[in-house]
Amino acid sequence: MGAELATLLIFVSLIVLLLSGVAVPFALMGVSIGWLLILQGPNILQVVPATIFETATTEIFIAAPLFIFMASCLERSGIGSSLYEAIYKWSGGLPGGMAVGTILAATLLDAMTGVGGTAVLVLGVLAIPEMIRRGYHPYIAIGGLPPAGALGVLIPPTVIGVLLGGFTGIPVGSLFFGGFLPGLLCSTLFCVYIVVRCGLNPELAPPLPRDQRPSLREKIAASTPVIVPMALIMFILGTIWLGVATPTEAAGIGAMATVVIMLVRNRFNLPELYRSLFASARVSVMVVALLIGGALFTRLLQMSGSARMIADMLIGVDMGMYGTVLIFIAIVTLLGMFIDGAAIIFIVSPIMMPVITALGIDQVWFGVLIMVSIAAGYVTPPFGMNLFYMKGIMDQMKDAPGCEPLKRLTMTDIWRASFPYVALMYAVIALILIFPEVATWLPSQMR
Repeated sequence: MGAELATLLIFVSLIVLLLSGVAVPFALMGVSIGWLLILQGPNILQVVPATIFETATTEIFIAAPLFIFMASCLERSGIGSSLYEAIYKWSGGLPGGMAVGTILAATLLDAMTGVGGTAVLVLGVLAIPEMIRRGYHPYIAIGGLPPAGALGVLIPPTVIGVLLGGFTGIPVGSLFFGGFLPGLLCSTLFCVYIVVRCGLNPELAPPLPRDQRPSLREKIAASTPVIVPMALIMFILGTIWLGVATPTEAAGIGAMATVVIMLVRNRFNLPELYRSLFASARVSVMVVALLIGGALFTRLLQMSGSARMIADMLIGVDMGMYGTVLIFIAIVTLLGMFIDGAAIIFIVSPIMMPVITALGIDQVWFGVLIMVSIAAGYVTPPFGMNLFYMKGIMDQMKDAPGCEPLKRLTMTDIWRASFPYVALMYAVIALILIFPEVATWLPSQMR
């Protein structure tokens, strides 16, 4: 069977399985093992356990479950409510201050959890009802949180960065710091948009009355519980930046430190530790299953000649560096409308990386562009995950006192409210394309 026909049948099989509702890891495993048998015969099955063992014992992937455990412990320590309370006290006097505080709190939670949806789930039940009760326009109240939560894909330490780096060979530390400035830039643009829009039209977000604004003493007191978790994140990133620890070693330190934080905040007990371990194990099993499925799919594309054929075809078209990168961004964006970011990495990396290497494109720059595109996918319809998280929160809170406006909102309203922020994320992608230093300067300063 020729490589062209094999490639077509492989991807058709994968699409059929995904559309039929098969989970992405099992779809990747099933297509890979099935087509390896068809193309290479039964003897090729010895490749399967070897690939699984090689993937499961790759050191960098150990960082993923450790960061996931760290996120679970921080979430159960009650840090989300403390963080929101602290930032709201500082930002309450700004136009749209509660919405700005929600964006900033989500950004800091993104740094603590490293995933793209936790901030929406944690802050949604705290911030959305309060903004609605204070007379905020529903679009201002709900629009910024899903995109801000998606920045967990970018702001280190990020689980997506670990998976992308481990799977493609791009240094994970470089991806961490490469995504830091774009993530911070997105968050800043979100806040500026809210302040400008609400400053021009104060009716969208009634300002907090002066007599209700906290004193400096109250602001400092509210910030105290947040100092230790933030110091932990800075310590983890600092050890990676200085080359003192690998991302895996830093993740281990962070996982242990979060247990200490739970002790300090009087949230540590055996039931809570069990819940944290159980939640971490569930997510980690899914991640490992995706890793194995992705590794087998990569092996299939290599052994069938599909990866080389697609790479040669894209290189032969001679679209130039920017044309090729734009096509890959479009592919990731399209996939992001339907499937999770981790799955996207395992499906497209075997095709993209040979082309990127052959064209001499900076891998860190390209990796950061892919991460920003994946983050945008979390809030892009029809199946952007954070949009559905927000809808679930709205359904949960719509019957609460003062939250009646939430009853009239639909998924379309959530998308319309989030659209300006998604547009700003794509503006950041354009900025990285024009000025690669936005993504590459920090990694170039690492030791």
